[in-house]
Amino acid sequence: IISELIIEENRSKHIAKHKVTIGEVLEIVNGDYIYIDGKLGRWLLIGKTKKKRFLTVIVGERNKKNVYGLVTARPSSKEERSFYNEFTILQT
Repeated sequence: IISELIIEENRSKHIAKHKVTIGEVLEIVNGDYIYIDGKLGRWLLIGKTKKKRFLTVIVGERNKKNVYGLVTARPSSKEERSFYNEFTILQT
């Protein structure tokens, strides 16, 4: 559960390189996503935007409970989309 997402000033420029906006990141974080353990203690949040665009948002834990920092965001890989679809089908 993410109670607070810290987005540092340079993150919007960084994710723009992947053609992702902060608004899309917030859609994923505030929507229905699945998560998997990533490298360096980070989490990969995989979800779909309202426009049905699959995105993977990478977040890192901060010192407070349920507080995370945005590392990056990018379009989901084929494997990540497949994982999301399989998991959400199993939940219905």
